[in-house]
Amino acid sequence: MPRKTRFAIEDITQAALEVVRRGGVEKLTARTIATELNASTMPIYSCGRTMAEIEEAVVKKAWEVLEAFQDTPRSGDVYLDMGLGYVLFAKEERHLYKCIHSDKYPGINTVMAEENLKRSMDRIADYPLLKGIPDDIKETVLIQGWIYSHGFADLMLSPLTQNMRGLETEAQIVDSFIKANGMYWEGLKGVVEKHRRP
Repeated sequence: MPRKTRFAIEDITQAALEVVRRGGVEKLTARTIATELNASTMPIYSCGRTMAEIEEAVVKKAWEVLEAFQDTPRSGDVYLDMGLGYVLFAKEERHLYKCIHSDKYPGINTVMAEENLKRSMDRIADYPLLKGIPDDIKETVLIQGWIYSHGFADLMLSPLTQNMRGLETEAQIVDSFIKANGMYWEGLKGVVEKHRRP
């Protein structure tokens, strides 16, 4: 009798993540996970998790991949690097990007977005431009930066914006993002100065 192959839930989640990376969450089934593991579907059905739970685990992993992109130094500016990380994540991990914005997973995405915001607040705790600024204003600055980065990412992925889709290399994306962000920062400085503590 052949020995049953056992997989840890982490193995199954990682295999599911790879399936989604390549084809999107719509391709995620017990069979595609099994194929990724080079196994039968039995380990997936017997792992103690439903497909919905496996999907949520993949969404959580997608947020972890985003965090790694945001933590990677690219410009020498921690605030810019968070935005650049978001944009490059959208470009390089298109299917995972869709996962973290899917209406199908509102619970886990809300929790993970709140955690991402907390980590982002930690990243800018000593940011020179925001020194002496109340936390609620810092949070507003982060949210505005996210809106900007999200718009940049969506335009870059859109079939309607040929000039944005032409940003193929990381260097091109970084250069375009920094130039456009400079105009945004000039306007933001006035808001920040109004809230700076003496």
